[in-house]
Amino acid sequence: MTRIDANPECGAYQLSKPACGHLLVAVRGTGFQPVKHCGWKPQPLNRILGHGGFTLLELLVAVTITLLLAGITLAVTTGTLNLWRRTQDSFSSGTQAKLALDLLERDLQAAVHRRDANGTIWLAADVINVPGTLVGSHGWLTAPLMKPAAGESQPLVPDSADSLAPSIADARFGLSGTWLRFIAATAESENERALPRAIAYQIARRPVSGPVTATNPAEVRYSLFRTAVSNQTTFANGYDVATAYAATLANPGTGSDALATNVVDFGIWLYVRDAAGALRRIYPANKADLAHAATDAVAPGDASRFPEVADVMVRILTDEGARIIDAMERADGAIARPAAFANDAAWWWAVVEANSRVYTRRVEVKGSAL
Repeated sequence: MTRIDANPECGAYQLSKPACGHLLVAVRGTGFQPVKHCGWKPQPLNRILGHGGFTLLELLVAVTITLLLAGITLAVTTGTLNLWRRTQDSFSSGTQAKLALDLLERDLQAAVHRRDANGTIWLAADVINVPGTLVGSHGWLTAPLMKPAAGESQPLVPDSADSLAPSIADARFGLSGTWLRFIAATAESENERALPRAIAYQIARRPVSGPVTATNPAEVRYSLFRTAVSNQTTFANGYDVATAYAATLANPGTGSDALATNVVDFGIWLYVRDAAGALRRIYPANKADLAHAATDAVAPGDASRFPEVADVMVRILTDEGARIIDAMERADGAIARPAAFANDAAWWWAVVEANSRVYTRRVEVKGSAL
């Protein structure tokens, strides 16, 4: 029978086995020191006492499995968060686009005009590529790097591929987007009658809060504004949207609603029907056609005809895209233009197209001549 006895003289344990003499195991930390044995292999004290441990290989295997599981969990979590963010972005931009397009459709369907040959402009659309005009008349906050003017931003009628008709979804409407004004018989509240009033839609680049002239403005965003003049003021001032409301409809202020934020482009195509009922685009006639003025001429040409159908589009940045564009336009060195882009205009549009969605709608202009 094997026996372990304490040796009081050396503070060790003595392992005895009658058949082979004895084996002295000295306690030195976690190691051991054999003194005498007869064929027995020395063993660590913890194993002698029945307390097992992990080998280095076992620890390495455990760490590897843990890291693998942590990596899988991180990948799944990151994928879920990215999906949630994209879904939120899509829902947010889609909701804003629907609100803006619904209201614009309602207004355009109620657009009115009169044919009395007085030269009154009942509907006007302009694309403005002059930053100074946007600052002085439209209340923009400009920057050295912002949405480009002309060039990259001005294929109002994009080139078509594979003999397909061009689409407004692929068009770009200059620096300002389209500044649209017209007279519509709408009611702004339940207590009002649907009487003619001047209405305007346009984009403005402004801080999300506070004045445009603030020394340290808040985050700057592109937003789509709607301005509506009261029917009393419209009746008093007349119906020429190009002259009677040059200031009122130009600078969104009191009485203007920001229908959607992060709207970097807004545009419109106008059509009339030919004798066979097919649509013919009257604005823009080509890439360089930046203005349309629908007058009350009895037999106007395409350049001044009142439309029967309109295609409208809005391009809305995702929240992440808006943050990137804001950082780019601050020009504080946080983001540098990649060498792959020859100029800031190409870079700006590349970022926008990668981080935005385009929404379009066709609207029947149902309002008849007064």
